[in-house]
Amino acid sequence: MRIGSLFGIRIDVNASWIFVFALVAWMLANPRGPLQLEGVGTAERVALGIAGSLLFFASVLIHELAHSLLARARGIPVRGITLFIFGGVSQFEGEAQDAPGEAWISGIGPLTSLLLGVVFYGLALASGTHNHAGLMFEYLSAANIILAVFNILPAYPLDGGRVLHAVVWRITGSRRRATLVTVTAGRAIAALMIAFGIVETLTFDAFGGLWITFIGWFLLQAGSAEQSSVFIAGALKGHVAGELAAPPQQRLPADATAVRALSLMQADHVRALPVFLGDEFSGVVTYDDLARLSEDERARTYVTAVMTRPDGVLTAAAGAPANDVLAQLARSSAAGIALTAQNGAVQSLLTRESVMHWLAGMKAVAGRDD
Repeated sequence: MRIGSLFGIRIDVNASWIFVFALVAWMLANPRGPLQLEGVGTAERVALGIAGSLLFFASVLIHELAHSLLARARGIPVRGITLFIFGGVSQFEGEAQDAPGEAWISGIGPLTSLLLGVVFYGLALASGTHNHAGLMFEYLSAANIILAVFNILPAYPLDGGRVLHAVVWRITGSRRRATLVTVTAGRAIAALMIAFGIVETLTFDAFGGLWITFIGWFLLQAGSAEQSSVFIAGALKGHVAGELAAPPQQRLPADATAVRALSLMQADHVRALPVFLGDEFSGVVTYDDLARLSEDERARTYVTAVMTRPDGVLTAAAGAPANDVLAQLARSSAAGIALTAQNGAVQSLLTRESVMHWLAGMKAVAGRDD
């Protein structure tokens, strides 16, 4: 859900963020919480809880803005910032082209959080810790310092993991090797967090332990995803998008019914098919388009009635670098990208399934060569 923009950068809120926002507000409003609100009226406690939670997530947003603004200053387009259950993430449409750039873009976040911690501590001293405002600023100071320390841990997708990646990349000159080292370190840290979280859950604090375990699991999954992403990028290097397109037999004539389309999708394990009238591209029909129809409607509905028309389909040149086109697909919610020949005519469709099929084929070939 979009809530606005800052400095031309779109700000979104994931549904999971609402849960954490409410949890932080409840914790701060609790009479026995860090603001020590025993004897304070309900309305005032709620107001202080909401204010503290808003300031906390404003701190997270400033942290992410620091990443985004520096990335943009270094020529990397920024798609937006999303606040979610673990804080926030900046979405870039590219990556740093050198190790120092990656280190600065990653390290600016924790540095910003440390600076916010100092600012809030100064406000706490100015307000005095004997009142609720001072206690709230003291809490926000500690929260920002903890956020900075946590983010500097050398594990993907944390800032520290990306700083470590930049350091190893600079030392070895190999981006791939830097990823392997960083992912290995991140998995070790994630495993320790999961183990500690389980012990904490069973012995001391069930809620805190489960939360630590959950974060450890998230870091483990994120590290694996990052490694896969780098390996895929390496495999696609030097290849063009046309090589990854779905085969010619995976297309539909314009007079195909929804039943026929659904049958072909299920047989070939795909979620989108191009539609052609002779040699002319007519559009793209997806599994979701067909799923909205009842069984009776599928039998009498032609795919042309539910497909996305050419003007609504993403396109790219078949001769474009495969990594660039795959990145374009990843940034969109589209089921596929129509690939055009030199004369501009659409000749095939690239989908996530066709890319995975191509990668599986390359792996099989490599296995036979070994």
